Formats: sequence, structure tokens, C-alpha cells
Amino acid sequence: MVSYPLAHLTQDERQEVSGPIQDDEALVLFALIRCMRMRAVVEIGGLAGYSARNFCAAVGPEGTVITIDLVDVPRVAENHVVLQGDALALDASAYPVDRFDLIFLDCHDYATEWGFVNKLTAAGLIDDDTVIALHDTNVHPYQSVPWAYQVPEGWVHCPVERQLANDLQRAGYDAVCLHSRPDRHGPEMPYRHGLTILKKFHRLGV
Repeated sequence: MVSYPLAHLTQDERQEVSGPIQDDEALVLFALIRCMRMRAVVEIGGLAGYSARNFCAAVGPEGTVITIDLVDVPRVAENHVVLQGDALALDASAYPVDRFDLIFLDCHDYATEWGFVNKLTAAGLIDDDTVIALHDTNVHPYQSVPWAYQVPEGWVHCPVERQLANDLQRAGYDAVCLHSRPDRHGPEMPYRHGLTILKKFHRLGV
């Protein structure tokens, strides 16, 4: 029987966090990495390293997780590489891998994230098998932050990744939005930040 290393997920049941990925969402990404046997993950936006810990546990010691951020992010594991600076200023030689299995975008700057995807695609570090995950694409059931605004589905707290999901879908990616309905929330779970998973589709041989 497999024993999954999940002790790094330490949020309470409400998961009322405004910066890090929520633990339920981290579990989805952990399972995705394990299911697809991913070995190379890069994220833009690291905060205190909460998502990096999850990625490092998922890829295992044979994998590599790279965090890019304008500020210094703590290195959380032996297989964790931290690159401080502008993601668009890095070229392919900065990365200790020849391609990425998973790109996690969570820095809330459209130009950086869109440019990063296009630059890595041109360099061959992103290919049609690479999965792109966007955080904060759901709406909240109420105005959780002062800058949030209302759309028919609820309150948008982070428009950048929502726009990026739309534009990547138009660019040929298939997208699955892992969003909870507003009526599924209450005092026991105030909101879900939301994940969108994108990947190019290969027609299956039959």
C-alpha cells in the first residue's frame, strides 16, 4: 500500500488563506503530478514556499521544482531550485532541465505570465505534453478583498489568471476549470480560490 507524503499540508478545515494555494487544491496538483509521473515543475510566484513544498513532495527526490520570484523565496527541499528575478529575463540556460512537465502560474502579472509561456514554448521547454495550471481562477461568493468586483458567477478576486485561461484556450489549449459553485460555501468553507488546468489535446489512436 502506498503511503503518500502529505504532512506538509497543514491548513485547517476552513482553508481560509488569501495567499497560498488551498490544501484541497494542492492535493489535486499532487495527484496530477503523481498520476502523470511528472519530474520537472516550474512556478512563478512562491511566497513562503507552500506550493513548492507540495510540488517537491509530489515529484520526489528524482524530480526538480523551480520557483521564480522577484523576492527571495526560501528553499524548502533538496530538489528545490529558487531563481530570484524577472522570469522574462531568464533564458533556457538558467534551468537545470530540458523541458517542463508542469507550469504553475500564480504571480498575478499578465504580461509576465503570458510572455513566460511564449518564451518557454519558443525555447522548447514547453511542448504539447506540458500541463499549465493557473491559480485563483474561481470567483468568491462574496467580496473577500476590497478590489474584488462582481460578475454573474460571483466576485472576481484575481482577474489576471482568469484572462490568461481565456487567452490560452483561444490559443489552442483545452481547459478544465476546477471551480466550486458559490452555493457550496458557507462558514465551514468560505471560498475556493480555484484552479484551471490546461493542456494540448492529442487525438487518441484507436
